[in-house]
Amino acid sequence: MQSISSTAGWTAAARELENVRADRILEDPLTLCTDAERRQWQEVVVSVLGYSPPVVAVRARMGDEAVKVAVDEGVRQVVSLAAGLESRAFRLQLPTELLYMEVDLPALLEARNQRLARTRHSLRPGCRRVEVAADLSGPWRQHVEDAGFDPEAPTLWLVEGLLPYLDAGACRTLLRTVREMSAPGSRLWCDHVHPDVFTASHYAPVLTSLDELGVLWASGWTDPRAQLTAEGWDARSWTVEELVFPRPDNPPPAWMPQVPARADTSDSGYHWLIWAHTA
Repeated sequence: MQSISSTAGWTAAARELENVRADRILEDPLTLCTDAERRQWQEVVVSVLGYSPPVVAVRARMGDEAVKVAVDEGVRQVVSLAAGLESRAFRLQLPTELLYMEVDLPALLEARNQRLARTRHSLRPGCRRVEVAADLSGPWRQHVEDAGFDPEAPTLWLVEGLLPYLDAGACRTLLRTVREMSAPGSRLWCDHVHPDVFTASHYAPVLTSLDELGVLWASGWTDPRAQLTAEGWDARSWTVEELVFPRPDNPPPAWMPQVPARADTSDSGYHWLIWAHTA
């Protein structure tokens, strides 16, 4: 798993860059990144590609909408695995009876709370927010259950920005555990990368920098639907490019807002966004 100084902070910096745009995809004023993380995101990714990859903002916005639609359909338990510096529990208008669990490494949760304490924003979530300290690369199920997870309740699982950092075996193990814990009516919102990204020439400098920093992606999927079907899910998937230009044979669900053309960048075909239900 990665440190607070790298991937979680970079993702927050990317969300912050999106939030200040007049044509922003995502409303997220509570990003919690540091100046050092902003600089590193610029140096490692933005200065190399010439842009901040829109996938981060698109993923976060669609994750917001996934929470909203699940709540509207009666789901009252959300579990965010590798929650990082996300702020949905504070930003979204969520019902008081909703249990919103945020799972991540103890050091990250501690650093996150220190940053939250320094913010000027309101920190009063409408839902019941619970933090769970656990290492998702090892046994974590008991930690979540001990924190109040209800195995009989339909759950929305959020797994954003995590799966690419797990090798194929660890990825299967995590998703198998998630499926075993999912009552009928559960949902999954997650993302992964296409393995072609590892051989894309224009992306090579970014991958080299990530490798030098010890945060290089460890796996990818060519067919997310097949991967999740094998784990007992009914799944659909889209690249960012396919959300910008929907295919007639694979349109996004009605609850997903239209993604603007500017999100179709040189890396938009390498990132899968995935929505699944218990089969």
